[in-house]
Amino acid sequence: MVLWKSIVLGIVQGLTEFLPVSSSGHLVVVSGLLKADATLAFDVALHFGSLIALVIFFWGDIAGLFRGFLYTFRSSLSHDEARKRNMFWLIVMSIIPSGILGVLLSATIEKVFASPYIVGTMFLVTAALLFLQHFSSTTRTIREVGWKDALAIGIGQVFALLPGLSRSGTTMSVGVYRGFKQEDAAHFSFLMAIPTIAGAAIFKLKDFLQSGMFSSSLTEVGIGVLVSVLTSLVAIGLLLRVARRGKMQWFALYCVVAALFTFAAHYFRLI
Repeated sequence: MVLWKSIVLGIVQGLTEFLPVSSSGHLVVVSGLLKADATLAFDVALHFGSLIALVIFFWGDIAGLFRGFLYTFRSSLSHDEARKRNMFWLIVMSIIPSGILGVLLSATIEKVFASPYIVGTMFLVTAALLFLQHFSSTTRTIREVGWKDALAIGIGQVFALLPGLSRSGTTMSVGVYRGFKQEDAAHFSFLMAIPTIAGAAIFKLKDFLQSGMFSSSLTEVGIGVLVSVLTSLVAIGLLLRVARRGKMQWFALYCVVAALFTFAAHYFRLI
């Protein structure tokens, strides 16, 4: 794959991994338009770049979650320490459903459902989920997340295994439907994304090592990581700003346009 295509795919992955518009759906469409088959090494690099961006942006939260894990082994805790301990285990609970099904079914789902028509339809489903947030009463904050909320959001993430159905859009929407403010739902979604993306990268890394580490040039992989980190940081900041203003319907409109473009591109055999 030529370098400029690597850069384009890195930008697409970085931006759409965290914006509620589906990175998997965009990669199906853009890869088809560019006639670019991303190598396994490049795919791992993109996920690794997104993970680095999350660690940079949410370093304080990650440190708090780590302390929360350590607090599990203490009998006497302050209110703040107990909250951090509970948040750690709520994050663990939320990723279990998609973690299990992702390992068992992700390869099958990617092969069976990576049709442009299905991707376009899932774009429309994502648009509907985002638009319906406008009608929810949202007063709860991330400090009020309970085990029922974590489980519901985790189940929502399972459906986001389908290409075109946004992971961040789905988990955020479930959080909003549970009464959380958009910014707090986005915050919890990002915390969930840290172990989710790390697990996906590690899972693919095994196949990458087995297939040969140098199936892609080091330049291609390095550029992929750098572009993914930079664009992911932009996407995280943008999503939190939009969520703070309660304007997620902007992304709903974009997903409708993306769906129509996908249908048209497939009809005219561009992808």
